[in-house]
Amino acid sequence: MTTDTNSVRRLDKNHDWTFGQGMNNYATESESIKQRVQTRLWSFTNDWFLDLEHGVPWLELMGRNVDWSKLEKEVKNCVLRTDGVASIVDYSTDLDVDTRKLIIQIEYQDIYYQTNTVTYQGEV
Repeated sequence: MTTDTNSVRRLDKNHDWTFGQGMNNYATESESIKQRVQTRLWSFTNDWFLDLEHGVPWLELMGRNVDWSKLEKEVKNCVLRTDGVASIVDYSTDLDVDTRKLIIQIEYQDIYYQTNTVTYQGEV
């Protein structure tokens, strides 16, 4: 069984690969792009030996005195470097200073003219 280069194995709610459903375990087109964007946002740069540029340099960006414009630039660049992303439509951040929870939402358009939103949640 082979898959095309635009498909990815679907992830379950725990972010583990899914198995046992044949081709139904693979996401294609817009769903594939959305999963790749989300996975890149969850990833740290220099963490995947096959592509050291994959992900976001979270450790560098999230220290003391966060440079929010640099963070936004890095996150947007990460999304735009994802195969299949045509443009970013909207970007927003929300920081709860009491809980130190950061939520980033990015709305983008893909090469299939679909608009999707991905969310990153972390702590600063």
